[in-house]
Formats: sequence, structure tokens, C-alpha cells
Amino acid sequence: MSACILIPSPRPLRAETWSCSGTRLKLSVQERGRSAVERFRFSLAVSGEGADEAKALQQLNRRLDSVRRELKPLVQGQLVVPAPHTHKRGRASEQRYMANTGVSGHVGLGTYNRLIQAVGGMPGVRLQGMESVAAPEKEAALRQRLMTDALNQGQADAETTARAIGASEVRLLSIDRAGAMGRPRPLRMEAVSQGFDPEEAPEPTITLRLQLEYCLS
Repeated sequence: MSACILIPSPRPLRAETWSCSGTRLKLSVQERGRSAVERFRFSLAVSGEGADEAKALQQLNRRLDSVRRELKPLVQGQLVVPAPHTHKRGRASEQRYMANTGVSGHVGLGTYNRLIQAVGGMPGVRLQGMESVAAPEKEAALRQRLMTDALNQGQADAETTARAIGASEVRLLSIDRAGAMGRPRPLRMEAVSQGFDPEEAPEPTITLRLQLEYCLS
């Protein structure tokens, strides 16, 4: 006889909802904060072209080899390269094959500009974006601070409303932050001769949105 263990799916953070004999108040609270940049996540698009699929893949492989050689001394950790995909381009009489893939990884502040300049001059390689990344411990501290600030703001707003309607007690009934935290979209950039300063890059930003419900009685 075989046995199985059922693991429940993760649920969004939500406090238990209690009954309320007074007035229910629902609030939306948003807090946003920034953290110092520790490194950057880059994303490249790499393509190859040829008269047939095999030639397109051959050119793509050569360009990937060049990218790996150029980036090896610059990146932190491993490069991520998904499997390529191919497609036809052009009219039937002039049809060409394209092979495409991506390359992503992380780079530090000291090699930020060197990476942008290196890939900017490589054929068939396009820089899709650079995303600022905070140190994990600093990001966790920021998330905790935003949560505390949001709850304090919600409590203050609820108490103000309670005074306005003559209620004397404020009780938090529920907290919902499903899908609330996120980072901004990566910054799209193009390499230029004068270079890029990592100090000018946008700092990692986290936005927290809470749906709060109170009982005013």
C-alpha cells in the first residue's frame, strides 16, 4: 500500500477575519522605499543568421563563444543561457533563418560600465536591460520597515476616522498583501562612448501595498 502526503498550496498573507459589531473600515495603504545597489542583473539578446537553420545556429554559437569570453572576467557567478529557438525571415525567394537566445547574469559596480561597453560593440548582441539589485539582508530589512510603516499609517488613518464618527475602539480585522511587493522593470539602455556611471543607475525600489480592514466601535 502506498501513502501520499498532501502539501497545501501557498496562500497570500491574510490575517484571520473577526466579527465586527461596529463600523467596518477598509483602507488601501502604500509604502515605497529604496535600498543601496550591491550589483546589477543584465540581460542580453544574442542572434545568428544563415541561409539555413544549421548555418544560423553555427553563427549563433560563434557569437555566444565570443560573449562568454568577453564576459567571463566581468561577471559574478554563472551565466544563464537558455536553449535557442529558430525561425524563418523574409520572402520565399530571399528567405533567411534566424537563431536566437538570451544571456543573463550579474555584474558588480566596478565592472558595470565595462560590460555595457563590451557588449555594445559585438555583432548580433543587444543589451536588453540592467536591473539594480540590493544585498539580500538590506532588501529584507527594507521590506520589514515598509510593512511596519504601512501598518502604522493604516492604524493612524483608522483612528482618525474613528474620532470623526465618534467611535472609541479601533481593531484590525484583516491584512491582505497578495502580490503586493515588486521591483520596477529593468532599465533599458544603449551603450555609448562616454560610458555609464553605476552611481547614476536607479536604486532598487520596493513598493508595498496593503489592503487593511478595521472595526470601529
